[in-house]
Amino acid sequence: MKSENMNHEFLDGVIDGTHEDVYYHYGVSSADPILDKLRGIRAVIMAGSGGRIKEFAQRWSEANGGAEIVAFPKEDRFITRYTAGVLFCSHGMGMPSASIAVQEMMRMVCFLKHGDPGAMDEVFWARVGTSGGVGLPGGTIVVSSEGLMADLKPYRLLQGGRGTYWFDGTFPASTREAILRANEGSGISIVTGKTVATNEFFLEQFRLDGAIRLETLQTKREFLQWLHENDVRNIEMEGAMLAAYLNFWGFSSFAMICTVLLNRLEGDQVASTAEQLHKFSEDSGVVLFNYLTSLLPARRLP
Repeated sequence: MKSENMNHEFLDGVIDGTHEDVYYHYGVSSADPILDKLRGIRAVIMAGSGGRIKEFAQRWSEANGGAEIVAFPKEDRFITRYTAGVLFCSHGMGMPSASIAVQEMMRMVCFLKHGDPGAMDEVFWARVGTSGGVGLPGGTIVVSSEGLMADLKPYRLLQGGRGTYWFDGTFPASTREAILRANEGSGISIVTGKTVATNEFFLEQFRLDGAIRLETLQTKREFLQWLHENDVRNIEMEGAMLAAYLNFWGFSSFAMICTVLLNRLEGDQVASTAEQLHKFSEDSGVVLFNYLTSLLPARRLP
């Protein structure tokens, strides 16, 4: 862990009880007794959809003998469930929304692990979601090697008028390889490659079906081919930020597992049937749970 990159000026006082930390968007604080049930946290699993979070938590509870599912009280922004060592939480759509979820979760994990770098680094993080494929057919699962923005540069933010904050968007190779090993023989098509995260769904992804259209079929093809030639295999809207923030604190185990809904080289709109989309979504969950089970062997509760 990179202790020098942590906000000790604020977080140390939370850990020693000098002041509370309010995780506003989850409706809890560091003084809330509900967090005592999360002290054994071993993984944080994030997804865009609140419905998917509920499904994941129910599945993991059942795999652990019906372990208690703890829900945070506030659900107008994010849906959160904790069970059997895993905190499942939604992050909404796009990097602005997801960055709120990730920052509050990082602070919460720090508090739950009493600021102990070794204990914090034992926590596995993952985002499971959907994406547009770049040269890949629908149903393919991409385990990301690096998260980049639409210009193939790392995640960055404006530092007011003084410059730019730059971050590292790589995903740990050891975690990626472990996920692939856990899914050997699954029959699911899994590839690794770079992932582009955009600030916007239509324009930055060079779609031609938005209310505003600024590109042509030719420029769209050139953009997507450029991505493909640079080893980008899918496009989504959160991964570059996720890798950036977790790298900044120095977590050693995190990943992004995204199913491809369509090949963007062939079109912009998702044309798969409801049954196909359900299978695509299920497969990404299977890949996650195969790894989770190898990382945290299910325990049967009395």
